[in-house]
Amino acid sequence: MTTRAKSATALLGAATLALLLTACDPGGAQNINPVGKVPGEEEPSRSVECAVASSAAVDAIGTAVGPHDTTEFANVAEGDGGWYLATSIVPSDSKDANDDELTIWATTSDPTADDWDGTIYAVNENAKEATSDESQSASPAPSSFSADSDAAKRAESCAVEAADR
Repeated sequence: MTTRAKSATALLGAATLALLLTACDPGGAQNINPVGKVPGEEEPSRSVECAVASSAAVDAIGTAVGPHDTTEFANVAEGDGGWYLATSIVPSDSKDANDDELTIWATTSDPTADDWDGTIYAVNENAKEATSDESQSASPAPSSFSADSDAAKRAESCAVEAADR
């Protein structure tokens, strides 16, 4: 191999290596700041404070949806004369083809209390459908509760944010 061929091979190898290394660099075309962040900010901004329901309130949702669905936690927002709980329910059987569903519930007593012993009301259509085939379904929500209320939307936003983590 001639010196010229060795130099060309070395130059080609160096260019290939440089190209591979720059692919790891964000460059100018990629956004290195993920959604929800602004330059210089370490954590995503949280427009809503997210409270979490007690295990007793989560268990009440579990009872309402029955043994074929499950949930692990519920986010809570206070408003409209009570509290809204938003949670994603998932099929208990991992082979079940049904999708996870975001459900909105309500109660008139503070669901964050460890000794919570209130009533759960199905508010949005997903919650109503999840309880429709259960003998112990949740009671219809009082008219003061609405899935379109600001408090329901705050609870829903918290649940969506928690699911994205």
